[in-house]
This record gives sequence, structure tokens and C-alpha cells, in this order.
Amino acid sequence: MSSAFASETLLNHVKSTSQAMSAFYMQGLSEGNEKYLREFTRFKKQSEMLLKQYVRENGPQGEALLHRWQGFSGELNLEYHADYGWEVDGRVRQDFRAYLSDIYQLVDKQKTNYSTAKDQKLLTSVQVEALAARFFDISSTYDGTESLFTSDMKKLNPQIISADVKGRLVSLASSSSEAGMKNSLASAKSKWEFVENSVVNYKGQSAYFVVYATKNKIHQVLAQK
Repeated sequence: MSSAFASETLLNHVKSTSQAMSAFYMQGLSEGNEKYLREFTRFKKQSEMLLKQYVRENGPQGEALLHRWQGFSGELNLEYHADYGWEVDGRVRQDFRAYLSDIYQLVDKQKTNYSTAKDQKLLTSVQVEALAARFFDISSTYDGTESLFTSDMKKLNPQIISADVKGRLVSLASSSSEAGMKNSLASAKSKWEFVENSVVNYKGQSAYFVVYATKNKIHQVLAQK
């Protein structure tokens, strides 16, 4: 199995994990809306399937990642508390958060492998989803940014990643020969900039419905062939 294919599997695993995290915390932020529970269940299943595929491809740290995933994924359950609203066990939250930080780091170290337009769009989608996932994680916790460890902030740095996203969207639009795709990519950049301050600086946390819808629209653009 080629390293490029293994890298694509990892990219898709990080994307699905991020989507699962966003949907998971949106359950609580939406007061238990079952739409997000269904999305969480779907993305979680997809994420695990991709992780097992990554292990079969002998991806770096694959076995260790699978062991970590299996250690907390079965405990991803939200409970309602009168004082705090919808919450997940603190240890499980930290494990889920640290897992996303670490798998994103694996992607970050392989960024030079993603040279085609297809890979570049997938990488950008992964970055948007990872940033959104961290936003929903922070938005849904009582302690907010105070609950973030320094290691998580360094491994998934929103300012650096956001700048990377915008720069790559500009590059992709410039290199595209299709007018329709140029416009779509420019639109995706505008959509990202609309929610960027909320997502990157963890501000305007009441805007989570807008952020969720916007990141999905960006994903649709980047999924176009």
C-alpha cells in the first residue's frame, strides 16, 4: 500500500473524527436535538472504520491510536445536569480532545505529501473541520478555554491553521482553470472569514448553529471534483 494512500486514509479519519466531535457537542448545544445524535453516530462509525483501515495499511502509530480510540469512544455519552447543562465525563472529554490534537499533528507532519488539487482540497476540509470541532468542544464546556492544555493549543493552533486554510483556498482558486470552481473556492474563503473570528478566538459562542452550517457548506465546496 502506498504511503500516499495511507496518508489519504489518515486525512479522512481526522475529518470524520472532527465531524463526529462537532456533532457530539452540538447535541448538547442544541438541547439534545436528535439530528446531531444521528450525525454523531454516523461520523463516529465512519471514523472507526477509517482508523481500522489505517491500521491495516501499517500507518504510523496506527495500533496505538486504535487502542486510544477504543479506550474512550464507547463512553462518548452526554448527560443533562441542571447546573451545567449537557455534559460528558471530564476524562472522556479530555481524551477525545487529546486524540484529535494528536491525529491532527500526524496530518500536519505529512502536509508536503498532499500536492494534487484533490489532496489540497481534502487537507483544507480537514483543517476546517478540526478547527470547528475544537470550537464546539470549547463552546460546550463550562470552563471554556481554561480547560485547554498548552499541548492541545500547540498541536492544533487555530491562528496558524486558519491562515493556512485561507492561503490554500486562494492558491486553489488561482490554479483552477474552471470559472465555476474559482467562484466556489472564493465563496468558501468568504464563508470561512465570516465565522473565522468566532472559531479561531472562541468568541461568539452563541453562534454555534451558524458555524455548524457554514463549515458544512465549505465542506460541500471542497468535496466537489
